[in-house]
Amino acid sequence: MEIRDEDKFGETLDKIYSIFNKETTKYLKKTGTELLRSVKKKTPVDTGTLRRSWDMELGEDEVIVSTNIKYAEPVECGHRTRGGSFVEGRYMLKKSVEEIEQTLEDEFEILIDNLWE
Repeated sequence: MEIRDEDKFGETLDKIYSIFNKETTKYLKKTGTELLRSVKKKTPVDTGTLRRSWDMELGEDEVIVSTNIKYAEPVECGHRTRGGSFVEGRYMLKKSVEEIEQTLEDEFEILIDNLWE
């Protein structure tokens, strides 16, 4: 009898682990997609190259939103011009991350609650 209970407990843990992995992947993809959408929306457009260059990479336990455009950092953080004046940054990535962070805790609680259903 004890062996069955231990087996059942092990099966329950395996099931929770499987569900957690599946839900976490879904959660990461959703969060990354929302972040990517927000960054693109906030990115200023001159030629559209920077806006189109944003990309999302979904790893096993992380989401990376990035661009390969070299002038993205000066647009994000601000820069000096040749004339010496300063152009304020647009902070499209920083603002987007801050927005997403506000909802992450609530969404994670829902994810944990769903494990016990």
